Amino acid sequence: MDAAENCHTQVSLPTELYQAIEQRAEAHGRSINSEIVVLLAASLNTEIGEDLATEFADWEAASDEDWLNIEARLVREVL
Repeated sequence: MDAAENCHTQVSLPTELYQAIEQRAEAHGRSINSEIVVLLAASLNTEIGEDLATEFADWEAASDEDWLNIEARLVREVL
């Protein structure tokens, strides 16, 4: 997903709603962000194309990998 094509936002959710989304995300093997995008798209009768869904998953995986690398580096620095 091209960063220029995304709008970043911050939303405060009631704890119960967040927990429900978190459970759905875990059940579907998605991140909470991805699950929110899927839920919003469905509520607006908008489909996320297969290419876009794959690209989003790849983007999230790369982001996860970056965070894991940062965490590993921080652990090495502490030791």
